[in-house]
This record gives sequence, C-alpha cells and structure tokens, in this order.
Amino acid sequence: MPDTTRWTPARSARDLGRFAKDVRRRRGISQAELADELGLTRQYVSELESGVDNLYITRLFEIFDELGVDVRLAERGDA
Repeated sequence: MPDTTRWTPARSARDLGRFAKDVRRRRGISQAELADELGLTRQYVSELESGVDNLYITRLFEIFDELGVDVRLAERGDA
C-alpha cells in the first residue's frame, strides 16, 4: 500500500512554527488553550508559531544541513 502521508519540509524555526500553527488551527485550539495545556504563556506559543529566531533550533538545522539530513513533518493520524 502506498504511503499517503503528506509531508511538509522543515528547514527553519519559521517552518516549524508555521506547521504547528496550521495544525493547531485545524484542530480548533487557541494559542491560550495550547499554552495552558503545556504550562507555557500564550506569548511564548505565539513567538514559536511566528518562527522567532531560536539559537538552539537554528543550530540544529545547521547540523542537519551539514549531515545531509532532511526534516519532514506530518500530523499523526491518531490525534
């Protein structure tokens, strides 16, 4: 059976944030609700979704690039 998973390439913090925001919105969850569930502030969730520069994520993508690793994101079907 062919793999029908829709993969989204991720090459930056902005790509990760955009993906998280899209999934959150499709599931009808507000930033405040997600933040509360995770013990974060709504502002922090907003920053993550906006792709605000994050040194750790930036360095991680540099490492992946150097190693020739592609990062692909997909929603789990059980969520």
